[in-house]
Amino acid sequence: MSGKRILIVDDDRSTRELMTLMLTHEGHDMLFAEDGKEAVEIAATEKPDVVLMDGLLPKLHGFLACKAIKEMADPPKVILVTGVYTKPTYKWEVRRLYQADDILFKPLDLTELASAIDRVVSGAAPQENDARDSQADQFVSAKFHEATEPTPCTAFAFRRFDPAEMISSLRLAVED
Repeated sequence: MSGKRILIVDDDRSTRELMTLMLTHEGHDMLFAEDGKEAVEIAATEKPDVVLMDGLLPKLHGFLACKAIKEMADPPKVILVTGVYTKPTYKWEVRRLYQADDILFKPLDLTELASAIDRVVSGAAPQENDARDSQADQFVSAKFHEATEPTPCTAFAFRRFDPAEMISSLRLAVED
């Protein structure tokens, strides 16, 4: 698939330039943002087909910017790109809590990037890297459902903790 409008969001100029070189070669048109707040504004006004967003951004974290974009009417596809958030639990978190269409890990290669764009634009499910990712997804999902069953203990936990704290607790359980 070629000819898509892609918003590249990264606070690192060299990363934006590298992605531009990779994607211009594929026939895509680029838009740019340097922070999460600017990304949300550009996505609202320019209506890109795909947003490639770094996870760690100034002004508005990439995960929160992703969620804000996905809550827009007729939102673009969003692929989070990160070199920091690489544990399988983050894949689960960004897809389910922040509504990202996919997550890729730096360093990127052209084939992986082009494939992810084609996949999300076509509506295909994100590709799991290996069986371990799928097992981690199942484990975290089961722990989340187990923790959210309406029992007196978990009802108290939900009154006491916010969802981010619940996810942090689940992440710690997965790492152990």
